[in-house]
Amino acid sequence: MGVREFIERAQALSGADPQLLDRMAAVATTRSFGRGELLWHAGDPAKALTVIKSGLVKVVRPAARGRASICGIFGPPDTVGDLAVLRGIPYPADAIVATDSASVICIPGSLLTDPSSQTTPLAMSMACAMHTKLAALHDKVEVLSAGSVEARLATLLVKLYDRFGDDFDDGSHSIPVALSRRELAELVATSFETAIRVMTRWEREGVLLTTPHGFTVHKLEALKSAAGGDGADALLPLTR
Repeated sequence: MGVREFIERAQALSGADPQLLDRMAAVATTRSFGRGELLWHAGDPAKALTVIKSGLVKVVRPAARGRASICGIFGPPDTVGDLAVLRGIPYPADAIVATDSASVICIPGSLLTDPSSQTTPLAMSMACAMHTKLAALHDKVEVLSAGSVEARLATLLVKLYDRFGDDFDDGSHSIPVALSRRELAELVATSFETAIRVMTRWEREGVLLTTPHGFTVHKLEALKSAAGGDGADALLPLTR
């Protein structure tokens, strides 16, 4: 799939007219990254709209005393850093590759802020993309309010499955999002040690298995039950 065909799939650009998409595709650049590499640091100037072409990217906000908070996880064809680009401000958070590799398409932000590009359909699609990211924050609140640590972890994993998961013929399910125990603890607001205990127990009971690439779930219904029901909508409610 060419750059032009791919960027028009991004929700934020769905309202762009064909001529603008052609201009974007003509000047866009594609970059590739490995796991743990940064697309940008918090504080870097936001010069380009970034469309994820492959892989997953986590947005991490630095905090005091060396701690950090994962704000969201994004995959194709999501855009990241939109608001900073549109407002002309530095990125407020780090963007880090969360899978073995990722590739992104970078479109000069000047094409979006150019008055000649600012049509009502494009403004509406950008607004919808912002609303989707706001909904993701609401989902994070839902995870944090799910109850016990076990319920919060289960809710998180079910949401990740709903958003990114794959089903296999043997009845198992894959969540291809590699998160360390520390990252899981940060996402559900618990201690590192407690996250280890819950995940270790689930692995011992055969509910899931941690792999270098994420998680393999063998008892999805048990995980949904621990979450308090049949699971919820996607952690990041964007198109798969």
